[in-house]
Amino acid sequence: MRATGARAALRLLFAAVLALGAPAAAAQPTDRGFFLVAKPSILDSNFQRTVVLVANAPDGATLGVIINRPTQQSLAGILPGNPTLARFTEPLYFGGPVERVGLFAVFRAKDAPGESLPAGDDLHLALHPPTVEQLLLKPPEQVRFFNGYSGWAPGQLANELQRGDWWVFDADADTVFRKDTSTLWEELARRARSITAQATTQ
Repeated sequence: MRATGARAALRLLFAAVLALGAPAAAAQPTDRGFFLVAKPSILDSNFQRTVVLVANAPDGATLGVIINRPTQQSLAGILPGNPTLARFTEPLYFGGPVERVGLFAVFRAKDAPGESLPAGDDLHLALHPPTVEQLLLKPPEQVRFFNGYSGWAPGQLANELQRGDWWVFDADADTVFRKDTSTLWEELARRARSITAQATTQ
């Protein structure tokens, strides 16, 4: 497919994502990406029982995507017959309530094509359309696409952490790209409770 044809197809794709739907929230920087695991006290339906991969932007904001909410759609299914998208048959994930009509990605690569945020060892978060376009045209071995992303205003996540809304874990690519995420929240919540229990008995 010609580059111009591919770009036209991508514009159609972004328009098609409008129909997927799913509501609004970027936190304090750390040296690398991390997971936020929602505690049961979080009642916001956007984040109940979620695991969020978080990365830090250069301006100090914190952005991320929910990694355990697959949708019923795939990119191949949104535009069937499109050769650029035919390989992307795994579910498109709901990344969060911000820009929920946009397409974003997490990918694993030594070098990032275009602008992206570091989210761990060889792990990157792509929120800029030109980078996402490159990932669609020349995908790395591991890439996952998201409809929307999550974000917190400066100081907001720090307040939520102080209030005890989230457990925090180091991010890793194997967890991000696991095929079955249906039990991921339960597994991490159980691990967090175990760590807390061990700490209180020492």
